Amino acid sequence: MSANVLKVSNLKIAYGGIQAVKGIDLEVRDGELVTLIGANGAGKTTTLKALAGLLKPRGGTVLYDGVDVTGKPAHELVRLGLALVPEGRGVFGRLTIEENLAMGAYTRRDREVAKDFDRAYTLFPRLAERRRQPAGTLSGGEQQMLAIARALMSRPRLLLLDEPSMGLAPIMVQKIFDTIRAIAAEGVTLLLVEQNAKLALAVCSRGYVMETGAIALEDEAGALLVNPKVRKAYLGE
Repeated sequence: MSANVLKVSNLKIAYGGIQAVKGIDLEVRDGELVTLIGANGAGKTTTLKALAGLLKPRGGTVLYDGVDVTGKPAHELVRLGLALVPEGRGVFGRLTIEENLAMGAYTRRDREVAKDFDRAYTLFPRLAERRRQPAGTLSGGEQQMLAIARALMSRPRLLLLDEPSMGLAPIMVQKIFDTIRAIAAEGVTLLLVEQNAKLALAVCSRGYVMETGAIALEDEAGALLVNPKVRKAYLGE
């Protein structure tokens, strides 16, 4: 069995007096593509933000590659190989595509950054065509491509993706998910939060279902796809 890249135990996150995440356990093994699905407000984005070092947990532990990284700030986690593609893209609108990609590599001191620019442009040819264009002038789908490419510039071992299909046209959603498959095939481990549960479960090997700050179900993705409760609540069937 593959080793855990991520192991979360009894993670608790609160906003003031409101407990948003109520002591969850989850794990992602090396090379896996795992999804976290659930309704709006279930605590999925809050969980990813805590894992990426943008929120400080109220309790519990986060082990990354066997090391306790609970509460470590985001920039330290990026150096360790854990990167987040945030909900809403979060690109630097006034910077060009090329400058955004350079920001993704800001923690690196190796000589292979140029090779990763080429990789980004191969994954997303549309970005190559517009590399000197300000990111703020791109379409939503192009900005999502850029947000993913920027995160990959840090050479992550574990990539957290938050709602990559949100607000995109169906044809662009398909392109983004084809890219997610390609990234996983390269050996990057992924944890995906996605509103389109059917699509997420179709590309992932395992899934967790989150309800009001707790994990309600955990299973192989194929089993969750045919689970009557999941089908009724999240697949519109």
